[in-house]
Amino acid sequence: MRKDPTFRITLALLAMLVTAGIATVASANILISEFRTRGPLGGNDEFIEIWNNSGATVNIGGYTVRGSNNAGVNSVRATVPAGTLLNAGCYYLFTNATPTTGYSGAVPGNTTFTVGITDDGGIAIADGAAVILDQVGMSAGSAYKEGVILATTPLNNNQSYERKPGGPSGNSLDTNNNASDFLFNAATSNPQNTNSLCLAAVPTRTETWGRVKTFYR
Repeated sequence: MRKDPTFRITLALLAMLVTAGIATVASANILISEFRTRGPLGGNDEFIEIWNNSGATVNIGGYTVRGSNNAGVNSVRATVPAGTLLNAGCYYLFTNATPTTGYSGAVPGNTTFTVGITDDGGIAIADGAAVILDQVGMSAGSAYKEGVILATTPLNNNQSYERKPGGPSGNSLDTNNNASDFLFNAATSNPQNTNSLCLAAVPTRTETWGRVKTFYR
């Protein structure tokens, strides 16, 4: 039986709407791009930077930064305000706002927290449904880590771990192995926020119709 052309068009439009709805629920291309668990002022002089490694704007409202200690005890450290949009290739910065000993960088945070991350712990970014999108760890006991863990950073320096390739080349490397994906900036941390220059993003993961990828680690 021959189908009515209007019926076919309606089905096509419905498929496009459903596909678009799925694609904007969460983005597995939101990555931890740079962080430090201490700085010149000590253990609370911390920041966590995330990057939109995709070619589309992502609604990161309700996304959370989670921290773990070396025994796996973990909790939410910060929550992105509802309706926050992060454009392609752009950054969002979380900073420790502990009075007198908190984050000392010149670039202001977009969202702040006061419960710090232990040097031998771990960090994760999760979407609004608490699905872990990316994580990094500095001890085997951390609840958050991928592959080979990173070394701890016990010195009060202007230091950070940054996702490769780094700097103006962006932070797109994501092999699910922390030791391979991050480089150590011993005295050159460079936190960036939503007002910083956005870079061209190279998606490392994709969501397609009929294949919605979620990551539980």
